Amino acid sequence: MANVDDDLNDINDILDSLRSRPPSPDEISSCPSCSRIKDESLPGYRCLRIGSSRGIYPSTCARCVFTSAVGEACVEQGILKCADFDTDNKPNHFIVWQVENDGSLVLPRWSNLLSSAGGSAYYLPNAISFEILTAPGKPSPFPDIPIWGPRLACPSKDDGVSFDKVQAWLKVCEERHSMCGRVSGAPNLPARVLDVRQLPVKLYEPRPGESKPYLCLSHCWGGSRPKCMTTSWTLETNRQEIVWNDLPTTFQHAIDVTRRLGFEYLWIDSLCIVQDSETDWQHQSAEMIFIYENSHLTLCATASEDDNGGFYGDVPTERRPKEITVKGPDGTDYELLVRTDLSNRHLPLPWGVDHHENRRKYFPLLTRAWVFQERLLSRRLLHFTKEELLFECAELITCECHPGVGRYDYRPKHSEPLDKRVLSLSEAALKAPKKKPESLEEAANLEVNATPWGRAVECYTALSLSYPRDKLPALSGVAKQIQRRLRPDDEYLAGLWRSTLLPDLCWWSVGYQQAPQRWRGPSWSWVSIDGPIAMNKFRQRAKNDACSVVDASVLLAGPDAMGEVESGHVILSGTICAGRMKQGSHVDPKILRYPKSSSVYDLLLAVNGDERLMFVDCRDYLYDGTVTVGQEIFCLRMGLYNDADEFCLILKRAGKVETPTINESGCYERIGYMMGYSGDLDRWCEGKARSLIKII
Repeated sequence: MANVDDDLNDINDILDSLRSRPPSPDEISSCPSCSRIKDESLPGYRCLRIGSSRGIYPSTCARCVFTSAVGEACVEQGILKCADFDTDNKPNHFIVWQVENDGSLVLPRWSNLLSSAGGSAYYLPNAISFEILTAPGKPSPFPDIPIWGPRLACPSKDDGVSFDKVQAWLKVCEERHSMCGRVSGAPNLPARVLDVRQLPVKLYEPRPGESKPYLCLSHCWGGSRPKCMTTSWTLETNRQEIVWNDLPTTFQHAIDVTRRLGFEYLWIDSLCIVQDSETDWQHQSAEMIFIYENSHLTLCATASEDDNGGFYGDVPTERRPKEITVKGPDGTDYELLVRTDLSNRHLPLPWGVDHHENRRKYFPLLTRAWVFQERLLSRRLLHFTKEELLFECAELITCECHPGVGRYDYRPKHSEPLDKRVLSLSEAALKAPKKKPESLEEAANLEVNATPWGRAVECYTALSLSYPRDKLPALSGVAKQIQRRLRPDDEYLAGLWRSTLLPDLCWWSVGYQQAPQRWRGPSWSWVSIDGPIAMNKFRQRAKNDACSVVDASVLLAGPDAMGEVESGHVILSGTICAGRMKQGSHVDPKILRYPKSSSVYDLLLAVNGDERLMFVDCRDYLYDGTVTVGQEIFCLRMGLYNDADEFCLILKRAGKVETPTINESGCYERIGYMMGYSGDLDRWCEGKARSLIKII
C-alpha cells in the first residue's frame, strides 16, 4: 500500500507543481485592491478591483499590478473588447477570489478574471471573462500560473501525453475518492457489450453473473443510423464480427480509446440494444441505471453533433489562446497566453441548456436529454471537446490546462445547480442519515428530499429528445437513484412523488412550450408538455389545509416503474370556483410577478366580476382547441405559497361528465395555473363547500 501512496504522491507532486496559493495576509492587508471591496452580491466569492481609470494604487501588490498590466495589454491588442468603451474611460479589471463561508480566501484562480468597461465590483456591464496561462517551456512571473498544455490542439490519437494524464486522473479517483464509490471486484457485464480485445470487434453476450470492467460511450446519434446498428436482422452478424468501416467515426475513436486505456469491453447503446425490438428496448432502458453506474468510465463525444463527428478535431481559430508579452514584477518580459470567453468554454460544463448559445455550439452532446442521466449516473466521465480533455467525477472536475488531480480543481457546489454527489454510489453516502417526512406539511418543507429532484427536472426538461415518448424513460435511471438515495419508501407517479405530491403539482412552464403529438402523461404532470418547467418553489403554510391529496395512481405501460405510463389520475380535496377565460386588453406590469414565463398571454380569469392574470401551461393549447377565450374554466386553491402569492391550478372539464354534486365536482384536466392573493381567493371561495376533484 505504501507503493501506491508513493505513486499517488508523485503524481500530485508533478501535476500540482503549479498549484495556486492564496495571497499572504500581509499582501491582502497592504493592497487596497485586495482589501477594499467585500462583495455581498456574489455569495461564495469576493470580487476585487485591481485597476481603474484613476490608475493603480501606490501600495497595490505585485499580483494585482501584474494582472492589471495583462488586462491593459489585452485591451490594447484587441484580445479583450468591451462594449460601450470610449477613449476617456479605461476599462476596469476585476479578479474573482473564491471564499469559504467564514470569508477566508480559497486558492486564487488565474482563470477567474473579468474585464469590464466602467461599472463597479457590484455591476460589470458587458464583462468578458479571461484567464492567464504560461506557455509550455517558458518562464513564469508567478509559480501558480497554470501551464497551457500539454498542447495547442485537440487530442490526437498519437498524443500519449494526454492519455498519461487521463491515467493519472483515473488512478487518483480510484484510490482516493470515497464519493466515487470504490468497489471490490469487477461489476457484472451488461446483457451485451462490444468485445474490443482484437479487431474486428464483435458483439459479446456474457454469461449470467460474468464480471469484468467495461466502459460506456455517451454520444449524439444525430441524423445518421450506422449500417452496423444492431437490429433483429444484424444481431447474429454482429455476434460474429462488426466490419470496421461500417462503424461511424465516433465509435471507432471510442474503441481506440478503450483499448489504449487497457479495457476490453465497451457498451454503446445502438449496438448493444436491439433497436427494432420493443421488448428488448424496454428491458434495457429499465437497466440503464446499472449500466452507467457500473461503468468504470464513460467516454463522452461532447463536441460532436452526430456519430460521424468523432472525438478529435482542430481547435477553432477564435478559440485558441492569444500570445502576449507583459513585463513582470522583476522587470523581465514574460511570454504568456490568454484565453477569453471562459463561461462558454470549459469548466464548469453546464447541466442544463441556458441562455449561452455557445454552449450548444461547443457542447452539443450536453443538450440531449438522454445524456443528462448518463452523466449523472456515471462514476467518472472523460469529455472530448474541441480544445482539450475534461475529466469529471463526484469529487473532481478538471481539464488539461489546470494540471491538478487531487486536492482541488473545481467544486461543483459553488456554481452548479446540480451536484453529482447527490447521486453518489459510495457506501458513506448511501448510509447517510435520511429523514422521512411524517406529514404533508413536513414533506413540502423538506429541502433534502425536494430540492435534488426539482433541480434535476428543471435541468432535464430544458434538453432535447429525438423521440417524445422517451420523456419518462430517459430520466428513469435518475428517478431510481433518487428513490434509492433519498426516498426509499416513496412511490413515483409519472415524474412526481407521492410523499411530496401536493407541492410537486405546483410546477409551471418557463419559456415556449409545445404539446406532444401523442399522449404521454396525465395533464397534472410536467411530462404532458414539451419544454422547460420549474418546480419546488412553493411551501405549505402552517395550519393551511386548503387542499389535500386523497388518492393518486398511474397505470404503467411496461415493466419499468419509472418508465412510460398509459393513464393516471389524482383526486384532491379542496375548494374549486368557476370562471371564464378572457382576453385582456391591458396587463398591469405590477401583476407580472413572473416575467420569465413566456406563457403569459394577456389572459385573464374572470370570477364574480374580478379579473386576475392566468397562465397556460402550453402555447399550443390556444391553437389546437384545447382552450378557447370565453370558455368556462376552474380555479383550484392549492394552499401553497411563494411569498404573498398562493398557487392555484387552472382546470377545464375533461370530456362528458355527470352533473357535479356537493361531494364530487367532476373530472378535470389541468391547462394552466394562476398566482392569487389570499384575500381574493377567500372572497371567491366564500360559501363554497369542499369537494373531491379528480384530475386526469
